[in-house]
Amino acid sequence: MTDWMDRIKSSMGGAGCQTVVLDAGDGQLLLTPHAGRIVGCALDGVEGSAFWYHPDAEDPTAMKRIVAQGDVMLCGDRLWISPEVAYHWPDVDAARDDPFATYGFEPEIDPGRYRLVDADSDRLELQAEMSLTDHRVDKRIELRVQRQISVEPEPTAIFPDSLKRVSFTIRNALTAAGGDEGAAAGAWDILQLPVSGTLVCPTVGAPAEPNCYFGPFGDKHVCRSDRAVCFLVDAKRQIKMGIGADQTTGRMGYHRPLSDGRSVLIVRIFAPQPGAPYVDMPLSRPRRQRTGGDCLQAYNDDGGYGLFGEMEYHDPAVIVGQTPATRTGSCITHVLAGPDADVQSVGQALLGVPLVMP
Repeated sequence: MTDWMDRIKSSMGGAGCQTVVLDAGDGQLLLTPHAGRIVGCALDGVEGSAFWYHPDAEDPTAMKRIVAQGDVMLCGDRLWISPEVAYHWPDVDAARDDPFATYGFEPEIDPGRYRLVDADSDRLELQAEMSLTDHRVDKRIELRVQRQISVEPEPTAIFPDSLKRVSFTIRNALTAAGGDEGAAAGAWDILQLPVSGTLVCPTVGAPAEPNCYFGPFGDKHVCRSDRAVCFLVDAKRQIKMGIGADQTTGRMGYHRPLSDGRSVLIVRIFAPQPGAPYVDMPLSRPRRQRTGGDCLQAYNDDGGYGLFGEMEYHDPAVIVGQTPATRTGSCITHVLAGPDADVQSVGQALLGVPLVMP
């Protein structure tokens, strides 16, 4: 086990948070039932976690405060509930003037009330119940949430021996257990990324026009080609983009060069469903619009919350009074590290597009 993982385990243990370590290929995943998190990913030969975590995770005093106050623990991979515009802004009109001055973390979502259902040497299963109100239309939804994280078996032939690898699957399921007719909620999986690298998002059809959520993209953070949208993660400009289910291939890869001719690549593969009810959308959309949102999203912080970005995807929503009452989605994630030429070759094979824009 790595030094950083030992420090986080000790810090979380002191705050009363259980931790679980899963051996995975050439590394390990650190998880905690508290807030349903994958905290970090250790990969042989890579210094630090391949996922971003806030320095407070290693600070016993800070962790005790975070847990005692029910604050959000920024790290790794988490499950939030969309739409963000419904559950994180109590006053949508005020949010349109200044989104971050009026932003509120919904404690029902994060940290939530997750409980450990089952754990084995290669998987972790969690459940939670959430009661949420869509502040746009004052509708309530009662959710049952299931989250399973499991290690993938031995690699296939696509991965050369020169690369170290950790692969895992996440399965999220939401059930609308009650509430007001028409209330909607979708699973929103978010993986936090360390700077500095590029998130490559392959697209289909005409060149994609990403939706803009927070502030203008600027002249270098979002680039388009006929086959992909590339998103720079450098924690220097607070922006968020979204791509619809009809334009994403259901694949995205975060390529981060290291200082020694090697690089790290995180590839996430999920299943977009064009025509299904996706519900996450920018604040600028009409207040009562509840579907027609994005499937793939990316976020770059400006350093205010930390030196990170995010690769995100959504599953279609459950809607009270409509079928199906349960929606289940899954993704597979490959974390790879090694000589950059080999990383780029495998990345192109997995994504279908080069990791470097022409």
